[in-house]
Amino acid sequence: MERSFITRIRNIALYLALSIELLLMIYERSTLPLSSPKQIFRVSFVLSVIALLLTKYSWKQWISIVIACAIGVISYKITGNNDLLRFSVFVIACKDADLKVMLKYIFAVTAAGSILIAAAALLGFAGDIRLVDDFGRDVGTEVRYTFGFGHPNTLMSVVFSIEVLLMYLIHDFKKITRNAIMVAALIANVILYFLTGSRTGVALTIFTVVLAFAVYEVDFLKKSGFIYGFGVFVIGACVAFSVWAAKISKYARKKKYPFYYKLDRILTGRIQSLYYDTKAHKGSLKTWSLFGDEFSGNAFFDMGWVRLFYWYGIIPAILILLAILYFIYRLYLKRDYAVMIMVISISVFTLVEASFVSSFIGRNYLLPIAGVYLLADNMKANLSIKVGKRAGKD
Repeated sequence: MERSFITRIRNIALYLALSIELLLMIYERSTLPLSSPKQIFRVSFVLSVIALLLTKYSWKQWISIVIACAIGVISYKITGNNDLLRFSVFVIACKDADLKVMLKYIFAVTAAGSILIAAAALLGFAGDIRLVDDFGRDVGTEVRYTFGFGHPNTLMSVVFSIEVLLMYLIHDFKKITRNAIMVAALIANVILYFLTGSRTGVALTIFTVVLAFAVYEVDFLKKSGFIYGFGVFVIGACVAFSVWAAKISKYARKKKYPFYYKLDRILTGRIQSLYYDTKAHKGSLKTWSLFGDEFSGNAFFDMGWVRLFYWYGIIPAILILLAILYFIYRLYLKRDYAVMIMVISISVFTLVEASFVSSFIGRNYLLPIAGVYLLADNMKANLSIKVGKRAGKD
């Protein structure tokens, strides 16, 4: 059987798996009822397995594949949650994917689905256009727009996800076009701030646009290792803060600890919720375990790095962090600053929102990127990366 035919079958299976995950993610983002998606997850998992089996790997890569899948199986046996196994298989299957084509596809499907949700709300078919409620921000009852996404923070997390990916897709555009898109993104976020009142989502989206502008305009940031070292520092700081927040979450509600209390108010109750949202204080540091348990996946809280450690266990979370560090090292070798911008932005976002730590593969487009980079056959240092040529075109 010709390799080209096998490759076509592999790509069909991979894109079918990805499409199922994206469509499921879009449906889950709406306010339509969603029962357990486990059966659908199994279909996408089988398709990912087919794509994996039709992809060529070296014997060293097979060792890594077996280890990753073994950890996923162990996690499944302990917790009953197969997320790590599903994610591992999907990431591995993405090894030979055309990254730019796949990310454009993810962007198109996600943007189209989000527009459909907003249109359905505006036309009165499904979902509310706005919510009138006390959102616990010491200002009483507020009117905040949701456009069919159920909550203004959910809306802004979707906007954040789309705009971060957009900042990647425009990195090799001509300077004037790229900057015009960035200005339009900033204006859109200011408008959304007044509509949604989502300070965190808007601030982090603006942070991403400003970071992208700085990196794209300054050759030093593109050519040196600074942005990658900065990324490692940011991730380390986010994880350290999350561990500390989980430790002091019991005291964040009490005014006799003014620093904890004020910080928690700034984060709109995210720290205290780790302790007080459940009777078992799920999310607080003392409830973390080495591999999670059968009930850990049933607790939901906003701080994403905390969710990573609590849901999957300390050991899997540490292994994931080590994989992220190796991923950043490989980005450094290729000087892929555009992907590094995404890694930094999503890491900071995950400090306060858990959108990217989810059972839905379609939420996290860093997964296929990781598959391409972690398993690339040739990852020699690429110091030129056509920076000069692009600068000349600008």
